[in-house]
Amino acid sequence: MRAKAKFLICALLTLGLLVPVANAQIVHTVTQGNEEVVQYGLNEVLGEVRLTTVSGTTIASTISITYSGVTIANLPTGYPVISSGVVTYPNGITLTCTGGYSTSCDNQATKITGSNTAAGGQIIITIAGSLSPAANDLISINGVRADVSAKAVAATVGATIQSTPSNANLFNIVSVTVATVNGTMTATTTGVTTKNCTTPTNPSIKISEGFAGAFVEHTSPTANARSRYGATLDTTVVLAVTGLPTGVTLTWPATITASAATASGATLVLAAGSTSAAATYGFNTTDQSASDAVAESFTITPTVAVTLASAFAQATITADVGPAVATTFPGYAAPVTTAANFVNNTKCVTYLLFPFVTCQKTTGFTTGIAIANTSKDDTAFGGLTTSGGQAQSGAITWYGYPSSTKTADGSSGTLGSVITTITSASLAAGDTSSVTCDAQTGFNAFEGYVIAKADFQFGHGFAFVLGKYNTGSTFDVAHGYLALVVPDPAVTARTTSSGGESLGQ
Repeated sequence: MRAKAKFLICALLTLGLLVPVANAQIVHTVTQGNEEVVQYGLNEVLGEVRLTTVSGTTIASTISITYSGVTIANLPTGYPVISSGVVTYPNGITLTCTGGYSTSCDNQATKITGSNTAAGGQIIITIAGSLSPAANDLISINGVRADVSAKAVAATVGATIQSTPSNANLFNIVSVTVATVNGTMTATTTGVTTKNCTTPTNPSIKISEGFAGAFVEHTSPTANARSRYGATLDTTVVLAVTGLPTGVTLTWPATITASAATASGATLVLAAGSTSAAATYGFNTTDQSASDAVAESFTITPTVAVTLASAFAQATITADVGPAVATTFPGYAAPVTTAANFVNNTKCVTYLLFPFVTCQKTTGFTTGIAIANTSKDDTAFGGLTTSGGQAQSGAITWYGYPSSTKTADGSSGTLGSVITTITSASLAAGDTSSVTCDAQTGFNAFEGYVIAKADFQFGHGFAFVLGKYNTGSTFDVAHGYLALVVPDPAVTARTTSSGGESLGQ
């Protein structure tokens, strides 16, 4: 849970052991809040620093609070709004004064300034002299925003407190922790492989807060809204899809509700202007306190649409937290996730089985194989507007499975290695590839069956076996057959549980 005000109060040493009161006019108890801040945050809210009076009378002095190793993103500049001891600066830092300090803060005799130094961002409290605060009157600083984008998870931000002159203010502790860095969010992706000839399945990406309270809504304050401290924007989740193939579109859902396990009334709402390749979701909640009590998660599932003429490629997705601008509150820097596979659009193909192919294993016997790309059929069927196919082109690859030399009882002997060759680099729609098998690379002296993979739909094949036994004859044997069409295993799984197969031609 996001820390609200984890005050660390250390007991004062026996006053008799302190520097004499004549030199240290005010004795303060220092307490602070240790806030959980978001990794990659450019302007995260640090914890409160509170100085509570124990005793004494002020002398004119300054108290510096140095936030070690970070720069302050919202230095107190401009004219503040002042109301009964509460001084709020335009960028969100708030100086609160009670009791004997209140009037001095209202008239700005006690005030704050700030700067960024080599040691870190610094807030300077100017203390007016001759004030007589009562015990438990206090001065506190809230709303300091710092850049923690360079810090790793579990790193802390410390603050040191110093008085000038040194004898004007005495503190029980001078070094405190005001923030701990925690993870921003995680993304778990479920990618899919689609084909341009089938109804696609949809991918999803699950977005989870890095810790309870990582996401915040500021623009439309709801129940139990957080103090803004200069914030004008809400947390956003920025999804970027890279390499989305032409002809593939993603339609992102308008609203995503937090998962049942993290139900809090929070939603992610799709921003106007989002596209297939770039979607931004804003965080909304009906109760910020309820959201801060649980690490919320949201599963986003876009709807995929694929055209027959689509290109073929693997698209990846990244998820980042936003807005990615240092001058807006909140703002974030580096990417949160690495690219993950999201949509892989692949060709619909034709697999053709030629059960017997001989290629001069027996001298004089060979097989001619013809494969037709019939995806060009407009004249016959009227084109896509009626019932024709989408013209496609693609390579043809043969996979040859050699027969073994059988034993005396007909059992299989040692099988040879599968032979692979490309017989056509790209066969256009409406064209036919006709080759003799023994002329193909690696297939001379082959005999067995061939599965031809055609990178297009509506491929059909024919084989014609020729041979001669008798000297002087041209051919004694001539026989042809149609190739069997094997269903694409990516569409219809070719498994033992299917009970075998019945192939068409």
